[in-house]
Amino acid sequence: MAFFNNAVVKQVDVPTLAGMVGVLANHVPTIGVLKPGVVSVTDNDGKVTKLFVSSGTMSMNIDGTCQVLAEEVVKVEDIDQAVSLAFPVLIS
Repeated sequence: MAFFNNAVVKQVDVPTLAGMVGVLANHVPTIGVLKPGVVSVTDNDGKVTKLFVSSGTMSMNIDGTCQVLAEEVVKVEDIDQAVSLAFPVLIS
């Protein structure tokens, strides 16, 4: 599943084992290991999309693209719904 694919955005903030990494245009090429947390993607209009990630990797490439590959991704606003669907016994 891809939340952003070939999208031009202003900034991506990624939780890594080394701490939060803020990625802007022309960022130096970087790789990192994700830790559980929230990835924030700010588009060019200032709208922020927040996604919970469990684990994975991030890379800022020499061509200016940023890849975040996560084992699990859930939109922050959908977390309660995702939990209730995964564990139906909790709502009965």
